[in-house]
Amino acid sequence: MRVVPSLLAASLALVLAACQPAQPPAAGGNDAAPPAAPEPAASTGAGSETLYQCGDLNVRATFNGEDAATVVIGDRTFAMTSERAASGAKYGDGQGNSFWTKGSDDGLLSLKGKPDRECHAVEATEGDGSAGNAAFRATGNEPGWLAVVDGDRPGLQVEVDYGERRFDVAKPTEGADGWSGKAADGTDVKLSFQRTTCQDDMSGESFDAKVNLTIGTRQYHGCGNFGAQQP
Repeated sequence: MRVVPSLLAASLALVLAACQPAQPPAAGGNDAAPPAAPEPAASTGAGSETLYQCGDLNVRATFNGEDAATVVIGDRTFAMTSERAASGAKYGDGQGNSFWTKGSDDGLLSLKGKPDRECHAVEATEGDGSAGNAAFRATGNEPGWLAVVDGDRPGLQVEVDYGERRFDVAKPTEGADGWSGKAADGTDVKLSFQRTTCQDDMSGESFDAKVNLTIGTRQYHGCGNFGAQQP
């Protein structure tokens, strides 16, 4: 009985099977390509909020991560996005307005057509226009100024010309409509008020009183609020 042809046929079949290309793995196999990384979840938080005193302006800034910030000044709201900066974090609205933070407590506010204002982080009762525990707090614009009267020393603290000059009166004389005294350098300082509603001409914020501030022979005008120690 001749079996050689049968053996040759079987060998040929094995060779042909070995030469067949490998079949791709099934779609549901263990070697399937890994799924794409999920997109980062959108932030649902309201962002971190900080109050600043920027010269004569009260500024509320809400930071949404490092990419965006919302800056509120009175009834004006500026939606800003991140901009290139040499240091710190800078945000702008593309219309000439920007806010540049420098560390956790300081910043620089730039409003189109206005001088830059240095900013400092403050407590809520300092930066929201209220007098808090002080007797009186007043601000004005063009040029910006700030005055605070409280029971601590110095009793009358004044910053004028966007914070470039400061006058402290340790023991001001209190009258029916304000306070007066001399600063350490001998400059006469007088802060007087009228109990009538006053509206800030830049922010639109309403205050308890109209205010006049006199430094030497120069006068400043603005608005003020009474606090817990009001006269």
